[in-house]
Amino acid sequence: MSDESTKATPEPSVESLAEMPEVTDKRRFRRVPGRGHHASLRAGDLVRIDADLLAYFGSAEAVNKALRDVVAERRGR
Repeated sequence: MSDESTKATPEPSVESLAEMPEVTDKRRFRRVPGRGHHASLRAGDLVRIDADLLAYFGSAEAVNKALRDVVAERRGR
């Protein structure tokens, strides 16, 4: 075993620490115990929209509105 592999890593310099911003918003990095932050969602709660369709609609709200319009039109038949 070489001596280099057992040496402690040097502390960061004052200059490099000054460049790193302080993160104070603890909610931003909140971790939820379990398999992941989508673990509590049921199948069907998440839907993947292809990139070309999302680019056309522009937002999840617009996609939802379009789908509601389609459902309303079919109910009206």
